[in-house]
Amino acid sequence: VSPLATLIGDVTVNDNAIIWPGSIIRAENSKINIGEYTTIFNGVMMFTRSQKSSINIGRYCIIESGVTILGCFMEDYIQIMEGSLLYEECSIGEGSIIIKKSQVPPGLTIPARSVLRGIPVEPIREQSRNDVLKQKDRAEHYSQLFMKIKEQLPNAQSYLLTLPDFIKLILQREK
Repeated sequence: VSPLATLIGDVTVNDNAIIWPGSIIRAENSKINIGEYTTIFNGVMMFTRSQKSSINIGRYCIIESGVTILGCFMEDYIQIMEGSLLYEECSIGEGSIIIKKSQVPPGLTIPARSVLRGIPVEPIREQSRNDVLKQKDRAEHYSQLFMKIKEQLPNAQSYLLTLPDFIKLILQREK
């Protein structure tokens, strides 16, 4: 967890989950659980606005920058792309992708391996099982990258660069 991320209330961050700078995770009214190897990128906001708005994010998920989650149950291997908004009591099936700047309305149940976009979201295709398994590799990569940066650059300012700057720095050090 980056020292510049804010966690308030009943938040559980499981092994190898990563929370990047600027994320705000507030579990004041209900629990928030972040699964193993899940990456929460910069500027993600999660709020539990009521007792019915708990948030569960499964394993190997990637939540991109600028996403807002107001209550949701997510299975494993899910990707929520930048700027998307997820409302209370929605449920997202394993291996699904929400395309950037989309909105998932309250109470919507999304089947496994769905790819959706729009306001409100509509399905555009289904992922193969092989595509879903690639998500595990991506999630593990981000977890390892964060830990590598933290080890090589132990002071907080160094590992709070933007993601492209992080990657450039790591590649330069590996030469």
